[in-house]
Amino acid sequence: MKNIEELQERSELQEGRDFGIGFSILEKISKDHFRTYLPFTACRDYLNDFIFVESKKKEIGNIYGYNHKLLNCFKNKKFFYLGVNTLDHSCGREWLKKENASLILASNYKNLESFLNKIEEKLNIKARTIINLDERTLIIKVPSYWKKSTPLISAYTLLIRCFFNIEDDFEFNKDNIENHKPFIDDDNYFMKTCFKFIDNIGIVNFEKVNYNAYNVIYTNKNKVHNFGIQGFLEKI
Repeated sequence: MKNIEELQERSELQEGRDFGIGFSILEKISKDHFRTYLPFTACRDYLNDFIFVESKKKEIGNIYGYNHKLLNCFKNKKFFYLGVNTLDHSCGREWLKKENASLILASNYKNLESFLNKIEEKLNIKARTIINLDERTLIIKVPSYWKKSTPLISAYTLLIRCFFNIEDDFEFNKDNIENHKPFIDDDNYFMKTCFKFIDNIGIVNFEKVNYNAYNVIYTNKNKVHNFGIQGFLEKI
């Protein structure tokens, strides 16, 4: 059993997606103790802000209730930690599928780990995702590759959100990926983005992104916030 100490209030965020699978980047204090760097949020775009500030060493200010201050928390790290859980609507209204989603997340995480490892194998990176369970929250040890750009952290979290419910007999091939049904019906809209990301592995350099070419700069915080994998693929 591990312990995650939540230090921030989700109520301060003005989330676009305000229910479903929640994410936070974690600080590892000890083997069994973690702290959140930002509130668990169903809106993955806040992780774009975090990654941009930490990689470019430029703060962007307050955006939709979140203002990430440069921490240099990734310096000389081969891995970082991501927490993943399930969230009700931010207004307090219950997400009716939350209990079922939480059970799947907690019981199926090794299948998700295997799926992400196959993506990493296709990317030809040496490190591999490792997932552990803290009650019904996943604590994911994430290879540093996935923090190298906002499109990459966005792709990683989107893959988790869309594929956390894959079955244990899932074979990694194009037909199975294209026929997969995400747990949340609204996420069917994003499956094409998942396909495009996977299809462009080895073709597009996702880690060395020329942000300036798309006017994604620290003085334009809205473009930073919205420059995830979908926005990047549309630009190129």
